[in-house]
Amino acid sequence: MGTKAYFMINMDKRFSEDGYYVDAIRELEAMPEVESVEAVSGTYDLVATVDAPIRVVLVANKVLEKEWVKRLHVLQAEPTEREAAIPHVPKAEPAEREATIAWTRR
Repeated sequence: MGTKAYFMINMDKRFSEDGYYVDAIRELEAMPEVESVEAVSGTYDLVATVDAPIRVVLVANKVLEKEWVKRLHVLQAEPTEREAAIPHVPKAEPAEREATIAWTRR
């Protein structure tokens, strides 16, 4: 178990209007770090749950390389008290935690 995060993704308009959701979801699901992907309504088009073995930013960079990604916002999941109490779940030190990250493709 690595670092858990949620990737909130805006698709480039030309891809989201042309119905590329299924292909985008398949591309993300093919990545070993991605646990699940859902199409959503609202500000973002897709939400992916990620378990990064090393650093979330490395996985985020892989996602940003996809031509259909316009914007990526990363929320890192912090362990709950219950998870922190389980001996086999490593607790991240504050220095190892990554900040919320947002990128926009221009």
